[in-house]
Amino acid sequence: MIESNFTRKLKEKAEFNFEMIKESIKGLYEVMGLAIPQDEDSIYYDIGCENLSALYKNLLELLTNDYGARDFVKRLKNKQIDVEIPLIDFFDEEEETEETNYSIN
Repeated sequence: MIESNFTRKLKEKAEFNFEMIKESIKGLYEVMGLAIPQDEDSIYYDIGCENLSALYKNLLELLTNDYGARDFVKRLKNKQIDVEIPLIDFFDEEEETEETNYSIN
């Protein structure tokens, strides 16, 4: 089967996006390690690691569930799924007034 240039670019973009997600999760681990002391009593560090690990595992499960992923993307495109995560508390007031728009094509 001959792969079209368009299809190849979509696959490359998907692989690039996945690599960026992996790098982001690794970066969050690094930042968390710098920001939270890693001693025996550091429950917050452990909780953060568990959450990042769960995020990655769930992402992999979503991506490997062909039928579920297709249905999810369909509902996402039809705006049936809320993609916004309220993180306002983590930004300073200047950024609170800025609006982030996500385009899903």
